[in-house]
Amino acid sequence: MLHKMSLRLSLLTALPVLLVGCATVGPDFAVPDLDVPAGWQGATGESDETLAAWWTLFDDPALDTLLAEVRTNNRQLAMAVANMERYAAMYGMVRADAFPQVGAQGSAAYDRQTERVRRPPGTSVPDNPTWLYQAGFSMTWELDLWGRVRRSKEAARGRLEAAEEDVRHTLVLLQAQAAAEYIQLRALQGRLATAQRNIDLQRETLEVVRGRFDAGLTGETDVFQAEMNLAATEAQVPSLRAQLDETLNALCVLTGVWPGALDALRAPEPVPSADTLPHLLPAELVRRRPDIRSAERELAAQTARIGVARGELFPKLALDGTFAFAATDAGDLISSAAQVFSIGPVLSLPVFTGGKVRSAVRAEEAAARGALARYEQAVLTAFGECEDALSRFKQSGEQVAALQEAVRAAGQTVELATELYRTGLTDFQRVLDAQRQLAQYEDALAQARGGRAAGLVAVYKAFGGGW
Repeated sequence: MLHKMSLRLSLLTALPVLLVGCATVGPDFAVPDLDVPAGWQGATGESDETLAAWWTLFDDPALDTLLAEVRTNNRQLAMAVANMERYAAMYGMVRADAFPQVGAQGSAAYDRQTERVRRPPGTSVPDNPTWLYQAGFSMTWELDLWGRVRRSKEAARGRLEAAEEDVRHTLVLLQAQAAAEYIQLRALQGRLATAQRNIDLQRETLEVVRGRFDAGLTGETDVFQAEMNLAATEAQVPSLRAQLDETLNALCVLTGVWPGALDALRAPEPVPSADTLPHLLPAELVRRRPDIRSAERELAAQTARIGVARGELFPKLALDGTFAFAATDAGDLISSAAQVFSIGPVLSLPVFTGGKVRSAVRAEEAAARGALARYEQAVLTAFGECEDALSRFKQSGEQVAALQEAVRAAGQTVELATELYRTGLTDFQRVLDAQRQLAQYEDALAQARGGRAAGLVAVYKAFGGGW
C-alpha cells in the first residue's frame, strides 16, 4: 500500500518536469530593425565622453550645484522613481505566480446537523451538536504548460525596464530644463545690465540736450524726444526684472526649494559658454536615448502580452493539494488518525467563451502594432530633435558674430552722432536713431548669447545626455 502511494506521489512530483518541454505560445520579441541614416545633416563633435555630465563643459560651479540639487530634490524625479518601484513590486507579484502557492488555515466550529435525515439501518448518530477542530495547509501550483506565466513575467519585466528608462528620461529633461532656466537667468541679467548702460547713456544725452536748450542752441522738441527715449528704455526694466523673478522661482521649483532660497543667484554673472559638441552615430542614438529605450521596452512587454492572451486558449493544469488535521476533540487533533490529505492534478479548458479569448488576443496584437508605431515615432522624433538642435546651434554662432559686429558699429555711430550734435553739425534725430539701434542690438546680442548656450544644452538633451 505504501509502495503504491509512493509511486503515485513520485509521478505527481515528476509531472512538472515532463511538461517543461511544452512550447511557449506567442511571438518572441526582437528589436525592430530600423533603417536609420548613416550620419547627421549637421556637424557633430569628436567624442561622446561629455554626454553623461555635459554641464561641466560650462565650467560654472553655480550650474553644477543647481543640477546636483535637481538630481537630489526634484519632485518629478521622485515621482518617476516611485513609479519604477511600483512596477518592480508588480514584477515581483507576477514572478510569484511561477511558484507553488501555499496557505495555512485553522478553524474551530460548534456544529449542529439536522436530525430529519434518513440514515442507513445500523448507522449511529454522532454527537449533535459537537465541536469540530481543523488545522492544515493547502497548496496550488499552475504548471506552465504553454508558457503563459513566462510570458506574464516577460511583460512585467519589460514594463519595469520601461519605467527605469522613464526615470532616466525624466532626469535628462529636468537637468536640461534647469540648465536652460539658469542660462535664461544669466541672459536676463545681461539684458538688465545692457538696459542700465543705455539708460545712463541716454541720461547723459538728455543733460546735453537740456544744456543746449538752455543756451538757446536747440528747440524744446529735442528735449522732449530725449525724455521720451529715456522713458521708453526705462520702461523695459520692470518687465526684465519680473522675468528674472519668474526664472528664479522656476529654478526653486526644479531644485525642490521654496521661492527665495536661490536669491544668491541674483548677483550678476556672465552667460556661461561652451562650444564642444557631442559625437554619437545615429545608430548609437537609438541605443542611448532613454525615451527610445523606454518605447522599445514597452514594445517588448506588449509583445509578451500576446502570448499571455493566447495562453488562455489552451488547457491549464494545476497541481492542488491539502493536508490537514480534523477532530471533534481538540486533544485528538494532532494525531495520525486525524490526518486528512489530498493531492492531484486539476485540468481546466475553455470550451465556450463567446469569442472572448480570441478577441482578447486580437486586442493585444493591435496594441503591439500601436506600440511598434510609438517606438518608430519616438525614433523619428529623436532624429528630428537632434537635427534641429544641431542646426540651431550652428546658426546661433553666426547670429552672435553678426550682432557683435552690429553692436560695434552702432556704438561708434552713437559716439560720432553725439559729437556732431554737440558741435551743431547734425540734428538730434540722428542721435536718437543711433541710440535706439544700439540699445536694440545690445539687447539682441545678450539674448543671442543666452540662446547659443541654451542651444548647446538642447543638443545634449536631444542626444540623450545627462545620465
